[in-house]
Amino acid sequence: MSLKDQEITALMELLSSRICHDLVSPVGAINNGLEFMEDMADDEEGRKEATQLIAHSATAAGARLMAFRLAYGSGAVDGHVKPEDIQKAFGALIRTDGKIRQSWDPFGPLGIPPSSRAFCKILMGCLMMAGDCLPKGGMIFVDPGTGPETLIKAEGVGAVVREGVEDALSGKTNLTDVDPRLVHPYILGQSARTYGYDIKLKEKTETEITWSFSLSSSTEPRLHEA
Repeated sequence: MSLKDQEITALMELLSSRICHDLVSPVGAINNGLEFMEDMADDEEGRKEATQLIAHSATAAGARLMAFRLAYGSGAVDGHVKPEDIQKAFGALIRTDGKIRQSWDPFGPLGIPPSSRAFCKILMGCLMMAGDCLPKGGMIFVDPGTGPETLIKAEGVGAVVREGVEDALSGKTNLTDVDPRLVHPYILGQSARTYGYDIKLKEKTETEITWSFSLSSSTEPRLHEA
C-alpha cells in the first residue's frame, strides 16, 4: 500500500510525537538533576544523588535514541548491524526500568538468515513491539520458526496485545485512526512489507504472546553484498 504525500506527512508527525514523548521524561530528569545539583552545592550527599539521577536519565535517553535509530532509521538495513548489536541495544532499552529481560542467542540460528536485507531492523522493531505486550514485565525470547521464520515470544503475567495493534501492523488501519500509541506497529508493518517480510500474531494467551516474522512467500532471501 503506497502512501500519499499528506499521509506521509501525518505519519512523520505521529512518529515525531512518539519519539518526543519517550524522550521527554529522561531528558527532563537530566535537567531536574542539574537544578538539584545547583541547589545542593554545599550538600555532598545531595550532589551525589543528583549525579546518580543524571547518569540514570542520560543512560535511558541514550538507550531510547539507539532503539529508535535502529528501528526507524536506515542504519540497520545494511550488513553493518548484526543480531548481537540488536541484543545489546534492546538490552540497554529494557534495563532502564528493569521489568523485562531477554533470553536468546544472537549467534545461533534465528530462522531467517541474519544477512538478509533489513533483518536486524525488523528484528529490533519486533522486540520493541513484544516489549509493549508486557506491561507488568516478563521475558522475551527469540527462536527460529519453520523455514525462513523468526519467532519473538513475550512471556509474563498480563501479557496483552493492545487494541488496534494487529490492524495497524497489517496496514488495515486508516492513517487518520493511527495515534502515537499505534504508530510503531504501523511503521513496523510498512517497513516489513517494503523489505519483503510478513509479520503476524502467531499465538496469544493470558501469559504468552508470540509474533512471527518471515520472508514473504514470493520473496527470495535478499542477502547483503560482501
